[in-house]
Amino acid sequence: MESHMFGKWDYTVFGVMVAVSVSTGIYHAIVGRHGRLEEYFLAGRAMPFFPIALSMLASFTSIITMLGASGEAYRNGIMWVLNEIAHSVGKVIDMCLLLTLLKRLNLSSPFQYIEGRFKSRLLTLIVTVASCVHNMFYMSVILFGQGMALQAVTGLSTVASILVTSAAAVLYTSIGGLKAVIWTDVLQYTLMFTGILAVTIKGTIDVGGVQEIWSRVKSGGRLTFIYDFDPTIRHTVWTVGIARIFNPLGILFRPAYLQRIAATKSLTDARRAMMIGLLCSPLFGILCVISGLVAYGYYDYKRCDPVASNQIDKSDQVLPFMTIDIFRNMPGMPGLFLAALYSASLSSLSSGLSALANITWEDFVKPRVSAMSDFKQMAVAKISVVAWGIAICCVAICVSSMKSIPLLQIYYSANSIIAGPMFSLFYLGAMFPFVNTRSAFVALLVGISFLTWLVVGASISPGVRKTPPLPPAPTDHCPNVNLTLPYNMVTLNSTRDDLRQYTGSGLDAFYSISYILYHVFGFLIVQVVGVVLSLATGGNKDGVNPLYVRKFFFWRSEPEEEHVMTSGRFADTSDAPVEGPSGSNDEGQTESFITNRVF
Repeated sequence: MESHMFGKWDYTVFGVMVAVSVSTGIYHAIVGRHGRLEEYFLAGRAMPFFPIALSMLASFTSIITMLGASGEAYRNGIMWVLNEIAHSVGKVIDMCLLLTLLKRLNLSSPFQYIEGRFKSRLLTLIVTVASCVHNMFYMSVILFGQGMALQAVTGLSTVASILVTSAAAVLYTSIGGLKAVIWTDVLQYTLMFTGILAVTIKGTIDVGGVQEIWSRVKSGGRLTFIYDFDPTIRHTVWTVGIARIFNPLGILFRPAYLQRIAATKSLTDARRAMMIGLLCSPLFGILCVISGLVAYGYYDYKRCDPVASNQIDKSDQVLPFMTIDIFRNMPGMPGLFLAALYSASLSSLSSGLSALANITWEDFVKPRVSAMSDFKQMAVAKISVVAWGIAICCVAICVSSMKSIPLLQIYYSANSIIAGPMFSLFYLGAMFPFVNTRSAFVALLVGISFLTWLVVGASISPGVRKTPPLPPAPTDHCPNVNLTLPYNMVTLNSTRDDLRQYTGSGLDAFYSISYILYHVFGFLIVQVVGVVLSLATGGNKDGVNPLYVRKFFFWRSEPEEEHVMTSGRFADTSDAPVEGPSGSNDEGQTESFITNRVF
């Protein structure tokens, strides 16, 4: 085990990286003009598209991707690569349908859209609280993931790691605002990509090249694609490659994403930033999957599986563990890779903290207080960052008790309860002008209730199907280890037999549905319930502000309403943003309404 511990050069490299991140926040606090909240939360709405693109990538390419995707590939094979492709397809759909609408509304918080579209304070409050809970859980899983990584290579406890990381992210986010977060993200994404690429190349060279890795991965059954239509199988081509398209739908309404769109200079810059993300995001995800396959090939070559031999707790830790192995004769390189993992945590955490603080001001404080001085506004913003940091830290410590469940499954299972129905609600409002507020409210509650029942049932039901992992690498060359895990008894044939032999029925079979499908259910339930109820209750009799609806050829509006959208300052629809509920022109405008001709 001595070869898997950090040395002084590794700690030095790692420490320098953390210091640079915090220094970036301090630098922008000194040179930036943070007298106004727009500068603090939205970087003055004047950021170039390239740093925004890298910030989007860093914020949503978290340690869940780096550790989760590599651990999934190590444990279950290459099929997760289809997720990266499906996710990009979903992002393309989202960009085509929603980007123009959101940029023209000029929103800084997605919940301003809910209030403007449905005109309901109660619905807005429910969605806002649900989103805050969703973001807290997302960031707590990220903290837990980096805690596992640090524990695998330094021996630092998960709780201590969570506390240190939270403190670093809170410090530079509260001091420097969004501009500090964005420029730090640029540095961190570069480090993340460099680190994962270096580990993948070095691991491949140590085993003997690409062909040798390919041969070992193939013999271990990790190049298999499952085409079975059985929805209770954990991962199949259809669930990972098709159903996952639904997951990024509505991603533009995620607070951190919308915050970056609002920080760009124009619609053109927002599109450029998203296009760079569409090209780079799947490449990084696929590289993480490849790194997991290389890790399996490496430990098959070494004939000492670290999970099966109890050297690490779970496959999500295999990448940092292998890093210490392959770079043990190159002081500082393990520190560089751990810095890359740490960057993935810091970027996502700082982005989320900034977005939550913005939500606190825009949706909770600003509507309920009288005029405040700029100094007091900034104080509220910075206190919000600290408060959210403490809350997320506490949730992360609770999440750290779920060590037996793969990182990806922890996140996507719990995340679907809120994310699927909530993002579907935004689509419901944007795509269907005839949907009324009551129908949308009922649809959201039905979606969240159904998924809560499904996820809780799947967690406690004793008859739920458990798809075993693929067989581990050999362990006959492991020195002085305790081989006691039942995981060692898994064989390739027994894994394949399990796919055919499950005979569960009733609720057990229902609860056994793949966690990948949870998000799809949540999204579709809200769409179907919202549309059907609205049709049954006479549609949206009060009309809807045309600024809040995506225009299609089959939604017709009155001629004078078309004039509102194309006259005056709105005549140029290419780049000019429309002042939405947070802008200065909203109150002065006469509201126009789209009327669906069917009703």
